[in-house]
Amino acid sequence: MSQEKLKIIVYSDYICPFCYIGYHRIEKLKEQFEFDVEWRPFELHPEIPKGGVNLNQMPFPREYLEMVLTNVKRLADEDGIDVNFTEKLPNSQMALYISEFARKEGKFDEFHKLVFEKYWKEGGDIGERSLLLDLAESIGLNRNKIEDYIQSDEPRNELRRYLSEIRSLGINGVPAFLIGKQIIFGAQPYETFKTVIQKALEQD
Repeated sequence: MSQEKLKIIVYSDYICPFCYIGYHRIEKLKEQFEFDVEWRPFELHPEIPKGGVNLNQMPFPREYLEMVLTNVKRLADEDGIDVNFTEKLPNSQMALYISEFARKEGKFDEFHKLVFEKYWKEGGDIGERSLLLDLAESIGLNRNKIEDYIQSDEPRNELRRYLSEIRSLGINGVPAFLIGKQIIFGAQPYETFKTVIQKALEQD
């Protein structure tokens, strides 16, 4: 009987810089280990207006924001990733909705990568519906079908279901990586991921 491949579940949001770092770390780990990965949505800041908000308007001290940006820059440099910080923090809900449509159509991985890179590499406003629809169309998704989907109750229900799931696991922030029976929080060092993955593979 063939052994079932290890599955890693990652909860993330496109506007989370550590999720972007985590995305690259998972991609690198794929080169060393055999596993399937499933990305699941977690809307980190549902309170952000639809048009986005300037970072300075978020209820965080400037010193905290500067510390976060410095930490992200350090992690990105470790991975050889260029990160383009913007002053505007978009509302990520529509990006998460359309990513769920892309999942239904078998195009999740392509759309997921495009949205991450559009925001973190190019500084694009991924809260803008037309931009997201253009990205989706560029990988062969049907614009009219997307519009029908996001106007239905399905994407809202999906995000609620994932929120309930993440709360049941005791997770209140992202990125969170469910590897076997262990949860890793944050963009941890490669060695941490390797150790947990090796342990999970041995337990299978």
